[in-house]
Amino acid sequence: MLLRRMRWMSEGDGRWELDAETPVTMEGTARPVPGDPLPLGLSRGYRITRPKQLDFFHRFMASPLVPTFSAMRDGLSVNHAHIFYMTDNWSSTILEKINVKKLVSVVKEKLANRQEEASWTKDLKNHLHDVMSLGVGTEILITPDTTLLLELFDIKKGNRGKAIFHHELPHHNITFQASWPGLFVDKKGTYWDVPLSLSADLASVGSSSGLSYHLLLQQNSGEPKCFGGDETDDVPTALLPGLCAKVAISMKKSIDAW
Repeated sequence: MLLRRMRWMSEGDGRWELDAETPVTMEGTARPVPGDPLPLGLSRGYRITRPKQLDFFHRFMASPLVPTFSAMRDGLSVNHAHIFYMTDNWSSTILEKINVKKLVSVVKEKLANRQEEASWTKDLKNHLHDVMSLGVGTEILITPDTTLLLELFDIKKGNRGKAIFHHELPHHNITFQASWPGLFVDKKGTYWDVPLSLSADLASVGSSSGLSYHLLLQQNSGEPKCFGGDETDDVPTALLPGLCAKVAISMKKSIDAW
């Protein structure tokens, strides 16, 4: 366990960036801009998806609605996830996100107009599209070492999507990921949307000693756009259309002293 923690910290202290937690989207994560490492405490591992986080709160924290707050986007929201296990190796999810500010505004407006109950209820249903956001996903365990994850968020609004293929080899982990758009965050806290982001990640499995390495290839397509924050900031060079590569190599030696 200690070695795992040390490896995790070494990957997050600037030599390698992990996905960061964020409340600005339903997905709940943003990739650091290559070269702009974020504090380790904001990171999330690739195995922990947003539906799994919410399901944990529902089951073990007695929280049917999980609140999130984003000052730059929707303010206060509440989230709920439904996970359906189709088979032993296949699960599907439905995510619901309710914007509390918009919901309160709709209710206040209807109460002020003093509409009849039947009309009020019908009109509220018509506002569900503005108040609620939906997301769906599915995860397939193709083999004990291979998983495929497909997710769509903000359906009929922002239409954000992600596909992740992960495979574990005896001494390596391979991950292919496609995001449309891909959400990135720089060290200033500015978020950027890249229309299409493709990446291939190859990492050697850590050991107590010897050579370890990590290789990332990232292909961005389309012009990055500011997603909240200061729109006058310059677009990070690493997010411009083209191919970006990053390599990290480390050598470890284990010595036992008695």
